[in-house]
Amino acid sequence: MKYKHVFLLLLAVCLCLCACSGAGTENTYEEENQTQQDVSASIDTDAAPVDAETMTWGDWTVDVPAGFTLEGGDFFDETDPRYFSLKKTDFVYFDFKADGEELIMNHYNYNKDTYTNEQTDVQGTFGGSDWIGFQYSDGFGGYGFEAYATVDGELIRVSCAGYPFDDALVSAVLSSLQYAPTGAASDAP
Repeated sequence: MKYKHVFLLLLAVCLCLCACSGAGTENTYEEENQTQQDVSASIDTDAAPVDAETMTWGDWTVDVPAGFTLEGGDFFDETDPRYFSLKKTDFVYFDFKADGEELIMNHYNYNKDTYTNEQTDVQGTFGGSDWIGFQYSDGFGGYGFEAYATVDGELIRVSCAGYPFDDALVSAVLSSLQYAPTGAASDAP
């Protein structure tokens, strides 16, 4: 009889905890979905003048803003011409990746499911290329975005931390991006 009472008491506690943890879940879920609704910020602009130096990595040419450095390759292969970054700090950067459509879309979709804080869909035309992506908040007043476009016939994805999609510096960088398969040597250090 003693075990029966303990079991019923534990069952009652579990039911109370389950009921309490579910309280407010619907509102939180609805609020989260409202934040993630498709709100498009559409931009169609020419690049604003930015103090930058034009550099080449592999077949890609881009304007590197003052205070940023061009780093070629990625973590696994610093010589891979499909990858390059413009870095100001470890937390302020543009990472470019030309992996091919399937891999680009897999990474884009994964990141869209991951970076959901204040997420909004964005699109814009820079340098004649139509960029599609999403912007998110880092939770501390800063923004980042992820976008992809076909630039001069080559699909590329950019991950940016430290700037919103509609920033003049973003416009200048994305407008300057060019793909010219020549096999030219890199200008990066």
